[in-house]
Amino acid sequence: MKLASKVYEAFKDDEEKARVLSEVIEELEARLAPLGDVATRGDLEVTKLTLQREIEVVRGEVEQVRLSLQKEIEQVRGEVQEVRLSLQKEIEQVRGEVEQVRLSLQKEIEQVRGEVQEVRLSLQKEIERVKGSVVKWVAGLLVVQTGVIVSIITLLR
Repeated sequence: MKLASKVYEAFKDDEEKARVLSEVIEELEARLAPLGDVATRGDLEVTKLTLQREIEVVRGEVEQVRLSLQKEIEQVRGEVQEVRLSLQKEIEQVRGEVEQVRLSLQKEIEQVRGEVQEVRLSLQKEIERVKGSVVKWVAGLLVVQTGVIVSIITLLR
């Protein structure tokens, strides 16, 4: 039963008053009908508490995500550090190998230089020996030639 009907029933002894009051209340109800969804202070307080609880839950979730990401970041940093150390170790190993190769090649170069020096000295000795042999051969040839020329001259005379 509407409020207007209740007022009419309460004041029906005075028909005119009952009708006027009933119309006024109907008019008020008509105007307040669109405001039917208006929240009371209690509704607002319940909503506020609910939202505060949800905010706290979301903050907790955000904190969990933050902690999880921090943990993951630390794990990745650790992995990066391991890779860095591994690469440094590998670089040092390669540097050592390069140094060994360099020393080995220097040794080999010195050995080749020594061999070249030996070959040079050997060739110089051989050249000197061949020169001496050529000089002897040329001198012998000259002596023989001179003897032949002298013999030819004496025969021709």
